Amino acid sequence: MFALKTMGTLGSIAQILGMLVAFAVILAAAYFVSKYLGKYALKTRENSNIRVIETSRIAVDKYLQIIEAGGKYLLIGISKSNISLISELSADQVKDFTVKEMEKFSFKEFFDKAKSKEK
Repeated sequence: MFALKTMGTLGSIAQILGMLVAFAVILAAAYFVSKYLGKYALKTRENSNIRVIETSRIAVDKYLQIIEAGGKYLLIGISKSNISLISELSADQVKDFTVKEMEKFSFKEFFDKAKSKEK
């Protein structure tokens, strides 16, 4: 009788460990797939003639976007059923954050700054 209870407990522990291992494998796979897809998306964007510089939400389903198309900067309004050109902007009116500037971001530096502010 005691042996059956021990096997039941060991079986439960084995099931829990198996689920934890499966969960870890799924998390690792999701991490690597998202990292690969992110790099792929950046490469396809680099070879494009159209680039979204900035998007700002102003209401539900209504956005303003600054885009670069063919070397020109355009401010467009986007709603659920319409896209309209609002203005053409000069290059000095647009603050452009390139991918290279974003790659310089270090989470460790950000975390250290946030940690030092708490004290």
